[in-house]
Amino acid sequence: MKLSTLKIALAGAVFMAAMVPVWAQSCETRDEAGDSVKSSLQAAAKQLFEEVSAGDLNGLRANTLPAEFNGITSVVNDNKAALAGGRAQIRTYFLLDTGQTPSPDGRFYCGVFGASGMSSGSAEFDLPGLPAGKYAVVIQDVQGGGKGPYAVGAVFQDAGGWKLAGLQIRPETAMGHDGLWYLKQARDYKSKSQNHNAWFYYLTSWELLAPVSYMDSSLLSKIVQESNGIQPKDVPSGSPVNFSANGKTYSITQMNVYRSDKSFDLSLTYSVPSTTDFAATAAEARNLGSAFVAQYPEVKEAFSNVWVHAKDANGGDVPGVVVLKPATP
Repeated sequence: MKLSTLKIALAGAVFMAAMVPVWAQSCETRDEAGDSVKSSLQAAAKQLFEEVSAGDLNGLRANTLPAEFNGITSVVNDNKAALAGGRAQIRTYFLLDTGQTPSPDGRFYCGVFGASGMSSGSAEFDLPGLPAGKYAVVIQDVQGGGKGPYAVGAVFQDAGGWKLAGLQIRPETAMGHDGLWYLKQARDYKSKSQNHNAWFYYLTSWELLAPVSYMDSSLLSKIVQESNGIQPKDVPSGSPVNFSANGKTYSITQMNVYRSDKSFDLSLTYSVPSTTDFAATAAEARNLGSAFVAQYPEVKEAFSNVWVHAKDANGGDVPGVVVLKPATP
């Protein structure tokens, strides 16, 4: 979930904290759940991890709601190598009840909310469109897998036993650093008014610390609050922005972080009429990247490379790269 989206969720959480009686949906935390529920969820989570890490799609199918299986299959295939050989431990879980008439926004408030927002251990979930029923959000931390620590976040529905209704698998580190490290770096960049670096490091911190994209917590809300007001004007947020350089005006449609095992890169996408002339388009993309780095030299400190993608209306995509640091061995 994008930080800008979370600003809305945060505001809603504070507003609704003063209106507890009108909440249409309920939530129980791990400490509030009964022993029988705890044991059944632990068994479901254990079985889920064994099936996912082994790529056992047949076993997974038997324990998944039919309408959700195809989407979950792609998540499993994309991540089974990272989880293979790992050990999973339940971090926490929450029990959600939509009531007979689910709220359209699908918002659940779990734990203690006060005038200052969420307390430690509390959470907000935004799951619009859930059919009426009882659900559980279970979060597991995985260590010792193929690529490092991961969070496995599952939504189960109580349908004659816990059936998998949703699955997200998210890395908890990037370039060997966790979300708290990126949060510290973001604060340092913010103190130096390096807003491009700060914005994307705050965003990375949120992504690494959020076990699922539809969750908010006291720490995640704090990241949102700290990042308010520093998003650079030339970073698109829903609509293209113009960037002028080299005697031209470029329409930038996306700007985000691209992470791999060996690099932490900034990626820009801009619109072009055509990408037919590959060499000329690639040269222009590199020129745009160089101009961006010249205008914001701070990015040399924060990123390994700047990738610029020229895209046309027919789906053509021509990349150009500006190398900022040597590749990590």
